[in-house]
This record gives sequence, C-alpha cells and structure tokens, in this order.
Amino acid sequence: MFPVMSSASKINGIAFCALLVVMFIYSLPSVYDFSKSQTQAQSLELFLDGKLLRKFEQSYDKQLFIRDPAVKLWASAQYLLFNEGAQGVVLGNDGWLYTSQEYLVPNDLSANLQQQVEQIAKVQAQLQQHGKRLIMLPVPMKLDIYAQHARQHPNPQAIDLYQRFSQALQHRQIQVTSLRDAFLNQRDSSRLFLKTDTHWSPFGANLAAQEVARQNPQLRGTIPYASHIADEKSLKGDLMNYILFDQRLAPRPYRPAIIPLYETLNAAQTVSEDNLFGDSGQSIAVVGSSYTKIEDWNFLGFLKEALQNDLVSVAVEARGPFQAMSEFTASDLFDSDSIHTVIWEFPVRTVLAQQAGEKSWQAAQPQHF
Repeated sequence: MFPVMSSASKINGIAFCALLVVMFIYSLPSVYDFSKSQTQAQSLELFLDGKLLRKFEQSYDKQLFIRDPAVKLWASAQYLLFNEGAQGVVLGNDGWLYTSQEYLVPNDLSANLQQQVEQIAKVQAQLQQHGKRLIMLPVPMKLDIYAQHARQHPNPQAIDLYQRFSQALQHRQIQVTSLRDAFLNQRDSSRLFLKTDTHWSPFGANLAAQEVARQNPQLRGTIPYASHIADEKSLKGDLMNYILFDQRLAPRPYRPAIIPLYETLNAAQTVSEDNLFGDSGQSIAVVGSSYTKIEDWNFLGFLKEALQNDLVSVAVEARGPFQAMSEFTASDLFDSDSIHTVIWEFPVRTVLAQQAGEKSWQAAQPQHF
C-alpha cells in the first residue's frame, strides 16, 4: 500500500497560511486597479458573458512578479530538451524561423480550399456587378520558398498548395498573378523573406510588384514614380515574440535584421491644390493584408513604381485578407466609378486556417445583396 500521512506539521500549516496572506495582500493593488479600469456596465456585461474572471486572470498574470522568470525557465528547458520554441514558431537552421501555421495542414484541406475559392468567386461576382475586375495576387509561403533552411520537412501538401490554389481560382475564371516561380528563381540572389519574421522583405515586395507589372501590362500608366532608400531600420521580427528561452543557449543568436526603408515619389509632381486635397482619379485599388499594410516593405510604393500608375489601398494588419475585402466593399471606394481594377494580395497560408474569412466576408453581404 502507498504510505498515508496521518498528521501534518504545524510549521507546514503556518507557512501555508502565511503564504496565502502574503499573496492576498500582494493581490489587493491589482484587484483595485482592475476594478477602476472597468465601468459598471462593462463589468456587468463581462460577468454575464462569463468573461470577467478570465479577464482578471489575464491582467493579474501579466503583473505577477515571478511570471517572466518562470516562463523563461520553462522555455529554456523546452529548448534544451526538445529544441523547440514556444507554440507558434518552428525553429529552422542558421537563425531561420517559421510560423507554425505553415506546418499545420488540416485534414480537410481540400474543403478549406474549396470554401475559400468559393468565397473569392462571390467577391469577384460582386465586383463585376460594380464594373470592376479582380486580379488575385497569392503570396507564397515562406516555408515553401525557403524550405532548404527548415529543420522539419514541410508537408508535401503545403508545398503543392500554391499551385492547387492558383489552379482552383483559374478554374473559376478568376485571374491570377503568380509569384511563386519568380520567388523560387530569385530566392538565393536576394532574401525575399525575413529570417525572423512571417513577412516578405522589401526585396520580396519589390519583386512582387515587378511581377504584377510584367504579367499585367495593361495596368501601366505614365506617372514617373521612382523609389529610393530614405533610411534603414533594425527589425526584430514578429516570430521573435515566440522565442522565450535564454538566447545564450542557442548556437547562433537570432539577431535583428537591418532593412532599407524606401520612399516612392512622383518625380514630376508639383505642389498644387489638387495635390493638397488628394486625387480622386485613381483607377487601381489594392486590397491586402499586413504584407500590404506595413510600410516597412513599401509594397504599395514599389507597385506604383512598377506600374507607373497611382493607386489606392485598403489593407489590414493581423486580421486576414477577407477582412480587408469586407472593409473595401463597405467603403466608398467600392462604389467609385473611377476604380476599374482591384488587386487582392492574398497570403496562401490563409488557406490552411480553418474556415478562414467566412464570417468576416458574410458580415458585409447584407449591405450589397
């Protein structure tokens, strides 16, 4: 039989009670600050939804003095034992990091693919009703382009996804500007994706813009846009948010990248009343995700330069391409007669997400149907 403790030491009991008292006193300021940050209406709504306690737990957890050392210690043990980072990142070779999303291929990938292509087809039908043409710009996955730096071999379905997605779109008579071949051909001459970030680099954004212009010559204009380096920036990379272990344990530290910051200007532009209040005559709209939204990549600037044409943009960060399209169709740009072409920048890894985009896109439907 297992030994059973018949009595407990009084010292243990006193120490436990003392610990409870100390933690209670330590928690009082946190409880007070949390209560002040919530209005009565907010507290009641959160309580009825069952979210009030969870919100307090999250607030208290962030302020707990032993939290960061404990997290770092656990992450370091995880790295030493399993050579892994935190959930959300997959370690590669030579300081390369990959988002775990590109490794997580769902069992119903075909259903995901079909569902998202159908959503895109609905978008195209809606744009056509408003006299606009859709051009899809699928962005290849970092794991696909730079698989040679990965420690864990990617799922073959992930590597084939770009072609499957493009073919499915074309089968629905949706125009596609493909980037994958150009990226594979140029991946060794220029670093098209940042090693510690999920996004492309300014070189990748520039190559994408050139491909749009090469494959769509009808979009070219005559405005003399030109890009030049205006500054540089040290970029930590969003995937470093998942590197919680002590980096001194890594054979090679994950250093920030130094990227050039580009500025794109119209060389013939002069200051006038039209310049001050904007030009409403743009004929091209770019809808996209953080690949378009984040100015560090200068994708919009490179696209202006490559097309020698002006454009407008609706892009969102960390909310996906379907949310961006919902915002575009809900905006005045959707009803503008001057816009005849919509370029939709669409990360292919979105297809791996379960039922991505369905709710955000359907939310915009009642406004137009």
